[in-house]
Amino acid sequence: MARGLADFSPSALRAYRMKAYGRPTGIAMTAEELARAVGATKAQILAYENGHRVPDPPRVRALAWALKVHPWQLMNFEERNSWALADYRRGAGLRARDVVSLLGVSPKNYRRFENEGIVPSRRPRFVDEVAAALGMSLGMVERAIDQAPAVQRRQARASELVVAMAERYVPRPGPWRGPALDDPNLIELAAAYGRPVQRIRRVLTYELGELRQKQVRARRERIIADYDTDRHRQAGAQLALNRWNEIFYRNLGRMPRRLEQFHRTAQPSDVWQLLVDLYNVDATVRSDAGIWATTTLLCTDPDVLPPNMVERHTVEDIAVCRLSARGTNHVSAFAGLYAALYPGVRRPLRTVARASAKTRGPGSGPETFTLPSRAERLVVPQPLLESARMVAADTKSIIPLKLSPRFDLMVGTNSLSLVATDELFSIDAQD
Repeated sequence: MARGLADFSPSALRAYRMKAYGRPTGIAMTAEELARAVGATKAQILAYENGHRVPDPPRVRALAWALKVHPWQLMNFEERNSWALADYRRGAGLRARDVVSLLGVSPKNYRRFENEGIVPSRRPRFVDEVAAALGMSLGMVERAIDQAPAVQRRQARASELVVAMAERYVPRPGPWRGPALDDPNLIELAAAYGRPVQRIRRVLTYELGELRQKQVRARRERIIADYDTDRHRQAGAQLALNRWNEIFYRNLGRMPRRLEQFHRTAQPSDVWQLLVDLYNVDATVRSDAGIWATTTLLCTDPDVLPPNMVERHTVEDIAVCRLSARGTNHVSAFAGLYAALYPGVRRPLRTVARASAKTRGPGSGPETFTLPSRAERLVVPQPLLESARMVAADTKSIIPLKLSPRFDLMVGTNSLSLVATDELFSIDAQD
């Protein structure tokens, strides 16, 4: 039996051969005809259908093409919730070396991802690339990776290591320093995620530091609950103590899963900064779903934007983008971890008091503009707009920003104007 194709369904192969899509109703494809179509023998086809032999991935792909079905339809697809990524790949009729060739990655790195869920450190979009290569959604890839035995073992072991470090470091008095760089638990955890020890230490210093803050609050409430002479304050403190302890242990229990998700989706500092800029646009004009940031003014290479986190669109010939729901959740969930790794980058805004265009002056927040006959409202990313306005103020001139081959945005200290070929459209800052 071919390795990993135990989920091949002989009955599905026979059923689809008998249906013979594309042929007149009631006329089945014979085993001999199917054999000729896939370069096999009649005896091989009958052996597949009787469960005596299992086709290898390329043969599965050839059978599916001949029968005009997806390769997965020749598997026991109803059991896919238990499939690991290797099962999906083989079910799609692909060998590991086929995917390696498609992605241009080393066999070692791909095998490590497929078996252990470790994303190559220099390929932050690797999960998206694998999903595209296998014809799967991102969610399917993530669920399949979670089914890998090595991933499940790592999360179980990570839980033990994190608890051990929390017990060792969180209660320590004095300034918070995080885990020691030579802590064997930290070193083991870094090896499990395939990342440098220094990086994992920064991440855990933040995560355990958050737990420490909750423990400090719990201790304060315990003092009140134990020693305050007012019974009402004691009762309130006891409730608060229980709540902080619950939060502490819940967050401690979630930490291994957070580490898994973060190291599977983490972006480099320059891409993280772009995600923050898009998040800040949304934070300041959150009530309007029609807001888009101008991609050209956001970054020079739009292809660095992770497709699962950023939606891309065009308005006329102006490239625009905005965070997807997944991107917004990513920024919200992992802002603290990124701040620990990249302390110099801009941070996502938490809350922004929104003011009307009449009360908000230039430079106090994103200003939107529209194109004639288009409903979308476009935004210049705030850092670039502020820089352009500073130059405009210093030079007492209008600064042109190229939006697309057809449009320029003219930025003054108190104005935005859109130039389209020989027409000038005056744009007022809008709320």
